[in-house]
Amino acid sequence: MTLEIIDLTIVFHSFTLGPLSLRIDEGIMVVLGPTGSGKTTLVNSIAGILSPDKGKIILNGLDITNVPIESRKIGYVFQDSALFPHLNVNQNILFGLSSREIQNEERIAMVRKIIGDLGIDNLLHRRIDGLSGGELQKVSLAQMLVRKPKIILLDEPLSHLDPPTKDKLRIELRTILKKQRIPAIYVTHFEDDVLALADSVSILNNGRLEGTGDLEQILNSSQPSSFLSHLTSGTNYITGKVVKSEEGLTSFEIGSHLLYTLGEFPIGTKIGVILRHEDIILSKEKIKTSARNILFVQVTDIVYKSNVVDIHLKINGLEIVSRITKLAMKDLDISINDNIYAIFKASAPHLVRKEN
Repeated sequence: MTLEIIDLTIVFHSFTLGPLSLRIDEGIMVVLGPTGSGKTTLVNSIAGILSPDKGKIILNGLDITNVPIESRKIGYVFQDSALFPHLNVNQNILFGLSSREIQNEERIAMVRKIIGDLGIDNLLHRRIDGLSGGELQKVSLAQMLVRKPKIILLDEPLSHLDPPTKDKLRIELRTILKKQRIPAIYVTHFEDDVLALADSVSILNNGRLEGTGDLEQILNSSQPSSFLSHLTSGTNYITGKVVKSEEGLTSFEIGSHLLYTLGEFPIGTKIGVILRHEDIILSKEKIKTSARNILFVQVTDIVYKSNVVDIHLKINGLEIVSRITKLAMKDLDISINDNIYAIFKASAPHLVRKEN
């Protein structure tokens, strides 16, 4: 299934979205941008809620620019769950399906699988008003997925959840969406959503695209979007494969090196973590420490900022940044091309992505 947006333009008084062009063939595209950048306008136009002033929307070769909402077969999950309070979870999930669909064995098997993948089997007879925010969004996902959409749109569905629920559901959501094998567009202004979910990223700012590409292309761009630079200015993003996990400690492989983080995950799992610049300690000598992660790295760049210094470090294919004070920089007396030790605890890397 392919969605192609060609020269889309929508004008609202003093704000204009576009012209912009996008294409998604598979996986999850995260559209990142600040409030008011046009993210919701974009997905509303794809869904058919808004009509563009110019441009085309092509779904699997068919021009759907002027096709009614109900005929587009597009799934949409909103910021707030659009569920019926007078129906229980099971009734909400099946709402809108015909009696023939509900009785179809293949459709029944698909519904059961979706409910199992979302882990909401135990909620089916619960009332909607008794569910948590995370449970409500899972039910909304199920309600949308059982209709077999051709493409999925998600408009910041985690934004109103408390941080612990958001962190947990964010990691689960990628697994859920990837199992469906349906292209998805997820709009957000949160960096962690990008790192946890994206196969590809499009940066939207003031109604214009500032960049688009796969996740690593965008993060490693030599000319990053100003908005993305602001979001990622304090963190390193590291991915690796789990090689050992026991007693609450996981080791994961980065090239020929091992790093450690807290938690237990199946061997072979690919994980993504963020590591704050300030959590990396630098030393010219190898020191005795309880920290699990000790890397012998090369200094590739030194960037002075208003109150701090960013030290760019490299070890084989891994590139990270440590942020230290100007006084610490003076005490360390390091230069570009120096080889030094980068040290951080296993508790420092924060898990944002997990997939088999």
